Amino acid sequence: MKLTLTREFITDALSRSVLDTKARALYDLCFMYRHHMRDEIVSDKLRLITRLHSDSPAWPGKAFSAEAAAHNLTQSPVDHWFGALSTAEQLDSGLLLELHKRLMGVFEGISDEEARSLASKYLHFHFPELFYVYDSRIAGALSLLMEGDCGFLALAEFDPAYGRFHACCRKLVERIAPLVGRALSPRELDRVLRAWLDNSGFEWPVASYELPNHARDVDSRLATLNA
Repeated sequence: MKLTLTREFITDALSRSVLDTKARALYDLCFMYRHHMRDEIVSDKLRLITRLHSDSPAWPGKAFSAEAAAHNLTQSPVDHWFGALSTAEQLDSGLLLELHKRLMGVFEGISDEEARSLASKYLHFHFPELFYVYDSRIAGALSLLMEGDCGFLALAEFDPAYGRFHACCRKLVERIAPLVGRALSPRELDRVLRAWLDNSGFEWPVASYELPNHARDVDSRLATLNA
């Protein structure tokens, strides 16, 4: 079956999609605390990401440790990588895909599929206009619409699955831009494809991250932050 998107559907999906308060808080948190100096703030980001994207792959056999992942991030050169991206004179796909592959390597002890998904989400909330959120549902939607590698050239510096996904997202944005008169942002494209899947009747595997019992502490800190 070939996935089709009409102007009416895209417009309706965008008008109906309201940014969740937790998502808005996460965008704000990542904007105000982009640097990785304190493990507790980084772990708050990770907990919120896993909460917002409960359809992402679960860590098999064990709960996801936001604290361990946060410590790996604070001990990594991630701030140097973010700085290089922020000051780059030209933002081509190669730079974005290289950063995604590097961040995947920081998340130790999980599969490539899980690291691919988590890295894309972490990067998206820090750079929402640059990175597409990868998960099995959205990748499935793209497979119904796009054929082949969408012009992606596999290189060792990039994760091949996310590279193809990124290339197909960009190609889809170009294809539907004439329908709405502009290019959709990564967040808007994500909202449109999720809306289509919700109404398509297709069944996709849905799994949840296991969250620590104290994950509710994130909400209280965010309430203080936004007060």
